[in-house]
Order: sequence, then structure tokens, then C-alpha cells
Amino acid sequence: MLPELQDFRWYIDMKLIPSANGQRIQQPSCVLSLDVRDQNKPVQIELSKDTLNLVLENFTRIREQLNALAKRE
Repeated sequence: MLPELQDFRWYIDMKLIPSANGQRIQQPSCVLSLDVRDQNKPVQIELSKDTLNLVLENFTRIREQLNALAKRE
């Protein structure tokens, strides 16, 4: 049986990273905390802005495919 998502929370984390000119710049990331059935503690995932955009694009494709299949029934 596949893991089942029960709930999730998220927040934006700002990290200070060194830049090429020696200064530090802030880089945002999204941190997801996933409550999965039969897990003792939440699963945490950190996504950069680019990775989050890629995940969202793929979820959009998944939703479109599910909607197309649901219309066939």
C-alpha cells in the first residue's frame, strides 16, 4: 500500500548565501512538512523557487490528465 498524505504545512525560509562579490544575499525556499499515515514524524522537504515551480507545473499536468480521464466516465 502506498503512503497516504494526511495533512501538510508549509513556510518560507530565507537563507543567507554568499554571492560572487563576497556579499551575502537572501535566497527563499519553501519548506513542506508532510504528515504521512503510519509515519512517526512528519516528512520535511525543502524546495527552491525553481524546483517548486517545476513541481507545480507537473501537478498542473497531473490535474489536467485526471480531469480528462474523469470526463470519459
